[in-house]
Amino acid sequence: MERDRMIYTGLRCRVNVKAAFIDMCMESPLLEPRLLMSAVISAGCGEQVCRTVREEENGVFKVQVKLDEEKREHIYEELFGEKLRDGKLEQLSDSDRKLFEPIEMLHRKEADIDIIPFIACGIVRNSRSRSRLLTAVTGCEKECLSKFRGSEYDTAGYLQRYLLDERKAARLAIGLLLLLKEEEADEKYNKVMDVIYAGYKPIKNRIKKLEYLTGECYREAMAKDMVMELQLARMVIQMVIAEDLGIPVIQDYGFCQVVCMLQGCENNWKNGEVQEIDMSEGKRIYRKLLRKHWNPGAYYISAFLEEEEAEGAGFQNKMENLLFQFGLEIRALSGLCLEKWEAEALCAIFEEEDWERYRYLLLTATLCKYIQQIEAMYEREIPEEIHYRETCTEDAVNRLEYEKKRMEEKIRILEQQKKEKEDELAEAERRIGRLKRDGEKKERRYEKERAELNALREAVRSETKGTGKRRPGREECVQCEENDKRQKIIKEAEEPLDVRLDRSIVIGGHKNWQKKMRQCLPDSQFVASDHMNFDPAMLRNKKYIIVNTDILKHGIYYKIMSERKKEQKVLYVHGNNVDRVLKEIEEQL
Repeated sequence: MERDRMIYTGLRCRVNVKAAFIDMCMESPLLEPRLLMSAVISAGCGEQVCRTVREEENGVFKVQVKLDEEKREHIYEELFGEKLRDGKLEQLSDSDRKLFEPIEMLHRKEADIDIIPFIACGIVRNSRSRSRLLTAVTGCEKECLSKFRGSEYDTAGYLQRYLLDERKAARLAIGLLLLLKEEEADEKYNKVMDVIYAGYKPIKNRIKKLEYLTGECYREAMAKDMVMELQLARMVIQMVIAEDLGIPVIQDYGFCQVVCMLQGCENNWKNGEVQEIDMSEGKRIYRKLLRKHWNPGAYYISAFLEEEEAEGAGFQNKMENLLFQFGLEIRALSGLCLEKWEAEALCAIFEEEDWERYRYLLLTATLCKYIQQIEAMYEREIPEEIHYRETCTEDAVNRLEYEKKRMEEKIRILEQQKKEKEDELAEAERRIGRLKRDGEKKERRYEKERAELNALREAVRSETKGTGKRRPGREECVQCEENDKRQKIIKEAEEPLDVRLDRSIVIGGHKNWQKKMRQCLPDSQFVASDHMNFDPAMLRNKKYIIVNTDILKHGIYYKIMSERKKEQKVLYVHGNNVDRVLKEIEEQL
C-alpha cells in the first residue's frame, strides 16, 4: 500500500500554472494561431522545436510544437503578462477574473489542501455510500466517534452543513478517515474505498476507461442542480478513485482551477463566512421602536393572539394551523425573546419600522431561535453524545485514580527515604558519642601520663642537686632510659601532627578554628556552617569529607549527606583543640 496517496497526505501540488495556461490556449482554435506567432516559437524554429506532421487519414498537415515549461512561461509573459499587471486584472469581467485566478493564487506555490471534509461530504450526501458507511463501521463505531470528537472538525460550524439525520454519518465518516490517516492500515483503506465505490460506481467505470484524468473530466462533475460543495466533493472523489485504479492525474489548467476552488471552500470552512451588516441603521430603527414599545426584542403571545381585526385574526389562525401541523403551539414561544443585538440585526436586514410588520418578522426569528434550541437539545440527548459524555467522565475518573495512586506511591517512597535518613542520623549520633567518649578517655590518660612525667622530672632534678655529680648505678640507668622514653612521648605529643589530606573538604567550625586548621591542612577546602547556598559541585573529586560535629543538626549537613558518593569517606571531629582534632583525623584514617 502506497503511503503517499492523497487520502493519507491530502492534496499537495506545485504547478507551473502559466505553462498550463498556455497548454490550454494551444488547444483553442482561436488562440492557437496567435500563440504560433510568438517570438519564442519563432526563435525556436531555428532550434527545430517546431515541425510539420502529416495526418494520414485526411492528408492535412499540422504543426507540432515542443516547448519546455520555461519557454511556455515566456510565451505567457509575452502575450498576457504585461496586460494583466498593475491592477489591470481588476478591470476584467468576473468570468475573466475567475479564469486568471489560479495564476495569481497557485503559480509556483505549494498547495496543501485537506480533502477529508470533501470526501466525507461526498459520502454523506450519497445515500448508497451513507448506507454502506453505517455497515462498514460496525465494530469500530465508538472508536470513529471518539476520533471525531478529538479533532478540529468537532465544531458546530462544520456540522451545521448537514441535516440532523446526516450528522451521525458525518461524524462516522470523518472519524473513519482520521483513523485511516493515523493507522495507515490496509483494512481501513479497503473499507473507505468500498464505501466510496458503493455510491460512485458509474464514476469508477468511466475512469477505468481513461488513460489519464484531465481537467476536462472534472467538468462532468458539475451539475446545475448541485451545490458547489458537493460538486467539489465529487471532483475530489474522482481523484481518489483515479489514484486507487492507478490512473495518472494530469495537473493541467483545469486541475489548477479545481485546486483554486478547493482552497476557497476550505478557507470558508475553517474561517466561516461572516456576512458584514451595517448595524447603524438597525440600531436607529430599534431605538425608534423602543420609544413606543418597551422591549422590541420580546414576543408577547397574548398580544399576538388577542388581535381583534378580522384580517389579522385570519392570518393568525392560518399561522396557528401551520405550526400545529408540526406539533407546535404558538404559546410554546412565550418564554423566548431575542437579544438586543439580534433584534438590531433583524431591523438592519429588513429595515422595518412598522411595528405590526415587525411583529411578524419577530415571530419568524423567534421560531428560528426555538428550532435552534430544540436542535441543540436533540444533539445533547442522542445516545452517542450520552455515551461520549460517560466515556469522558470515566476517563477523567481513571486519570484521577491513577494520579492518586502515583502520589500515594511517591509519598510511600519519601517516607521510606525519611526513615532511612533518620536511621543514618541516629547511627551518626551514636558514632559521635563513641568518638567523644574515646576522646575524653585519651585526654584523661594523656593528662595522667603528663603529670607522672613532670613528677619524675622534679624527682630527678632534686636528686641531682642534692647529691652532686656521681656515676649512676644500674637502677638509675634503667630509670633514665624510662625517662628518655617518656620525654620522647611527651615531645611527640607536644609537637603538632603533620596530617596531609589530598582532595579533602572541611565543613563546620567557627572562623578562628578554620583559620588554625588551614595552617595544618593547606590543601583542603573549607566551608562555613552558615553557608546555606551549598553547591554540590564542591564535593566533586573529593576523597575525604571532614565534618565538625557542631553542624550535625544544621541543614547543610543533610545536603552534604544526600549529595556525597559512597566512595567518599566522612571523618567526624569535635572540639576546638586543633591538635586533638588532627589526632582524631589520624586515628580515623
